[in-house]
Amino acid sequence: MIRRLSVLLLLATAAAGQSPPPQTFEELSTLAQKAYESNRPDEAAELYSRAVQLRPDWTEGWWAIGMIDYERDRYPECRDALSRMVELDSSAAPGWSLLGLCEFRVKQYDAAFQHLKKAHMLVPPTQPGGPLHDMADYHLSMLLTQQGAFEVAQEILLKVARRVHSNSDMMFAAGLPSLRMPILPSAVTAEQHDVVATAGKAFWHLATQEPEVAEADLRALVTKYPKFPNVHYFYGTYLAARHPDDCAAEFRKELTITPDSAPARVQLALRYTLEDKLTEAVKLAREAVALSPDSVGPQLALAKALRTQGDNEGALAAYQAAERLDPVTPSIRLYLVNVYRALGRIDDMRRENSEYERLKAADANWP
Repeated sequence: MIRRLSVLLLLATAAAGQSPPPQTFEELSTLAQKAYESNRPDEAAELYSRAVQLRPDWTEGWWAIGMIDYERDRYPECRDALSRMVELDSSAAPGWSLLGLCEFRVKQYDAAFQHLKKAHMLVPPTQPGGPLHDMADYHLSMLLTQQGAFEVAQEILLKVARRVHSNSDMMFAAGLPSLRMPILPSAVTAEQHDVVATAGKAFWHLATQEPEVAEADLRALVTKYPKFPNVHYFYGTYLAARHPDDCAAEFRKELTITPDSAPARVQLALRYTLEDKLTEAVKLAREAVALSPDSVGPQLALAKALRTQGDNEGALAAYQAAERLDPVTPSIRLYLVNVYRALGRIDDMRRENSEYERLKAADANWP
């Protein structure tokens, strides 16, 4: 009996010496932050979870839970926590970025695209977004490539490359929009790996090295892979910007390799328009429209050639077709403004100008 009482006394004494478990929001949030800063993620996650149960509108808590889950590769849990965060603060670009990255990891690509695009739009182009923003933009570019929006993907990747400067995974992925391959890097076959890597290196160097370095890379690419689809197209787009008199030859070479290439025809049509070879330009643009009737580029190339030829009515029809295919790009509305002005249709011109201003304000941060 005495022994039993002694044990109970010891247990009571030990219990009296213990601190009571944290109960208030302030206690839980403070301890959660300390646990996270002390690299105790399991404890921090449990404390943050208890804290947001007491205060469900605590955005910083949901952000912390999402970050901890992302770092532990718990992507569905991260997604759910970040979904709560952006419901509470829809202006939080980091929240949209991390949410999109989690969705990308679980292959919810449609949702990932929308949320990564939202994050991109929330960061002004003049402000560096930091490593998380760069990673989000990199994944956004991969999804744009998968969708076939190669030029937009390249424009975003150029900016990422200039900020990051060195990243082997990003450099490799840059080869896919350069070669107009609508796949993710994980889908590249062993046979395709080297040509994609070589194209990615050339693209990356366009952003990060002197022009001579990138040009040498591009020449090496066309020398090593002269028959691979869109190698000559990629080189031709570079020449169109740097050495325009030489670009048409590369686009013609591309057509010998991929005879049904609408993009090569579009580029040739644009070049021939500048060279006043308007009959050839219109012919190539019409062929591109026939080959790719759901693409905006062929319609715009056709409109430009027809307008230069003096056929404003024909140009208007092509611009209207482009606008139906892409009703949200501001520049198309500006083309319509100009052609309506040329035709003397002032009311239509004013309507399109209003749409141009509205869309430009809405998509100010989109390429």
